[in-house]
Amino acid sequence: MPFNSIHFISFLGVICPIYWLFRTNYKIQNIILFVGSLYFYAQVDLKLCVLWAFISLVTWLLGKAMETFQQRKAILTLGLFLIFSQLFIAKYYNWLLGDFSGALTIYRFASTIGLSYYTLAASSYLIDIYRKKLSPVANPITLGAYLSFFPQLLSGPIPIAYKDLPQYSLSRSISLTTIEESGQRIVWGIFKKVIVSGLLAKPVDYIFYNHSDLGVIYLWLAIILYSFQVYMDFSGYSDMAWGIAKLLGIKINSNFNSPFISRTIDEFWRRWHLSLSAWLKEYIYLPLGGRGSSKWQYMVNIFIVFFMSGVWHGANANYILWGSFNGLLFVMAILIGWTREKNDIQYGVKGFFSMLLVFLSIAFTRVFFRSPDFVTALTYYQEMFKTSDFSMPDIGVVGLGLSILIVLIEWSQRKELHPADISKWSLTVRLGIYASVIGVIYWMWPTQNPTEYIYFKF
Repeated sequence: MPFNSIHFISFLGVICPIYWLFRTNYKIQNIILFVGSLYFYAQVDLKLCVLWAFISLVTWLLGKAMETFQQRKAILTLGLFLIFSQLFIAKYYNWLLGDFSGALTIYRFASTIGLSYYTLAASSYLIDIYRKKLSPVANPITLGAYLSFFPQLLSGPIPIAYKDLPQYSLSRSISLTTIEESGQRIVWGIFKKVIVSGLLAKPVDYIFYNHSDLGVIYLWLAIILYSFQVYMDFSGYSDMAWGIAKLLGIKINSNFNSPFISRTIDEFWRRWHLSLSAWLKEYIYLPLGGRGSSKWQYMVNIFIVFFMSGVWHGANANYILWGSFNGLLFVMAILIGWTREKNDIQYGVKGFFSMLLVFLSIAFTRVFFRSPDFVTALTYYQEMFKTSDFSMPDIGVVGLGLSILIVLIEWSQRKELHPADISKWSLTVRLGIYASVIGVIYWMWPTQNPTEYIYFKF
């Protein structure tokens, strides 16, 4: 049930009025979220709801057990094993060991959509209880509403329990300001996902499917367009998720902070897929020792985090290679001192060329991300450096132009909380902008079904 579908709009139109009817009773609101989220998830695959229910029940029971018994570490270990074993069997078993055995046919799903996200949320809950950063919730419905929260269930952002779960035990309110903030993000997200990402999808598919028959410039253009496509698709979804959650009085993490205005590799990863980066930092990087006592330990820990990011993305060696490739880029940046302080907002000619270099470096790694297997990726890389056929591409111009426009908007709005935040502008100007963007979306809405979200497959 994609956010930009009529089915979802109808679903939201039913949920919201009922939900706010009980605005003084968060327990009933949690029940509504719980039931609504299960219905939402069942549209993907009803069997996935059974798996989600198993993981949720195990998580709640073991969280309570850690409060009662002394064997906290053993309980945590059991919980993490049960949670991640489900993810492994459903997503990785077939890839590593061949066909499923008859005993594992229950793990045959139409899609494993959402599984990678709520397993991280569930493991975060148990780890935070073990670290005494969070107390177990008494009501399993509260935990269920948190783990299954439909705006972030299918593709994140990934929550961190001790930061995000407490709001499910608080009263929630809504105001005109809240509605406007939600609307800003939703409209901005629709524009990026449906319009811009949709325009980029066809030329990207065409070039990657026919790369052996096309010239060098086409192949370089494809990695640029694909980088924009992934960003517009995923950040557009994340903006819509943030806006929908805000309509329900729940604050979820932002997933992106204008990554393509980054001037160094480390800055890029502070701006890209923030919720996954935060989870990996909280539960892998810091336990490994963080920066450690030496530059070598710092670099090793960074590489491990990127390797794990590749593993998380899916059952394909290319994702592991993509993660490792980016880890090596980060390590190289550390070695040569190409890093930047978080609060450095200075730009200039040098900053522009740094932005371009970072973008091309990241885009270059995406051949692994986009290719179906290692051989195809290797062939594509080889063809990118052939010394013949420099014909100029005649596709992807509109999508590329709109992508550059969005990056320019993000750069101009870099001091705001979000590029879509125009709350400081006058009401007349804001209304004019909303009307214009909605008009453009209506005019450019694809006549065929919009493309599926790229990150749904993770």
